[in-house]
Amino acid sequence: MALERSGWEVAFANDIALTKFEMYRSNFDHRDFFLGDVREIRARSLPKVALATASFPCIDLSLAGNRDGLNGRHSSAYWEFHRIITEMGRHRPFVVVLENVVGLLSSRGGKDLNSILDSLGKLGYSCDVIMVDAVNFVPQSRPRLFIVGSLSPASPRNSELQPHPARPKQLIQFVRDNPRLRWNHLILPPLPTRKHDLEDIIENFEEKSPVWWEPRRQVHLFHQMSLRHKRVLNALTELKKKSFATVYKRVRPNGCMAEIRADGIAGCLRTPRGGSSKQFVIQAGYGRWSVRNLTAREYARLQGVPDSFEINLPYNQALFGFGDAVCVPAVGWVIDYCVNPLLDS
Repeated sequence: MALERSGWEVAFANDIALTKFEMYRSNFDHRDFFLGDVREIRARSLPKVALATASFPCIDLSLAGNRDGLNGRHSSAYWEFHRIITEMGRHRPFVVVLENVVGLLSSRGGKDLNSILDSLGKLGYSCDVIMVDAVNFVPQSRPRLFIVGSLSPASPRNSELQPHPARPKQLIQFVRDNPRLRWNHLILPPLPTRKHDLEDIIENFEEKSPVWWEPRRQVHLFHQMSLRHKRVLNALTELKKKSFATVYKRVRPNGCMAEIRADGIAGCLRTPRGGSSKQFVIQAGYGRWSVRNLTAREYARLQGVPDSFEINLPYNQALFGFGDAVCVPAVGWVIDYCVNPLLDS
C-alpha cells in the first residue's frame, strides 16, 4: 500500500501464512502473490525489479523474543532473501529495503546487524540504517529499524553524523563502531508530527453493546493492575469527560499484570498469540469505566490503513495480519525520502 502510494507497482509478493494471503487477496491483485515457503523461491522464476523488500521474522531478534539471533529458527529467513538476491546476479535490484524490530540493533551485541550489512556489502550494496517510529504518523508506539541498501557507490559520513529522530545515539554509535562496512548515509528530512491521538481512531459503541466486557471480567482486570495503574484508571474515571486509554497484559516477576497507557497513544500492536499480545481499550469518565477488545478496524487505523480497506476475515485472523504488518505512512516516509531519491539520482 505504501509503495503504490509512492508511485511503485508491485511485481511479486510472498508469505507463508494463508491468513495473510486471504487478507491480501481481498484488497490487492493477488496474481503476483506466491503462497509458500521462501526456501522454495528461485530467482529465475522472479520478474526483474528495481526494488526488493523484506520484513523477516523478528522472533529471534526481539527483546520480547528468545534472542537466538539471526541464525535462529525463524529470523534466519533473512538468509533466504540474501540467497535470492545473490541468484539474481547482474539483474539484482538497484535498491533493497529490510525492516525489523529495533532489537536487531543489539542482537548478539550488534553482530547480527553487522552480518546483514556485511552480506549486502559483498553483493555491492552500500547501506544506511535508520529507526522510524510509527508514533510520528499514527497514535501507536512502534519503533522499527530500516536498512536501505543501493548499488550506489559507498558514501560514508560516519564522523559527520548528527543525532536525528531517525538516527538515535545508539544507532550512530553502531555506525562508528563498524567503519569497515559499506556505508551510504542518506540525507534525512525532519520526521513529521503526529496529528491524531487514540480517541481519533476509536469506534463508538453504545453503553449496552455486547462488545463491552461483563462486570466479573472487568473486575478481574482491575485486580491485575498495580497500585500505580489503578490510580491512573481512577483519575480517568473521575474526569468530567469521556476519555480513552489502552491496557495490555505483561508477564512480570510477580505474575501477569495489566498496565494502562493513557497518553493518547496505543502500545505496539502484536499478533494475537500469548497472554501479553492483545490490547484492550478503556473508556472512562463521569464516575465509571468500561473495557473491551480493540476492534480489527481500530488495529487497521493504528497501522495507518484507510477505512476503505476490506476486513472480511475472522477477528483473530485480522488481528494477526495487522499485528504482523508495518505501519503504512512510516514505510511511505522511508520510500519517499530514502528510496525514491536513490532512484532519481
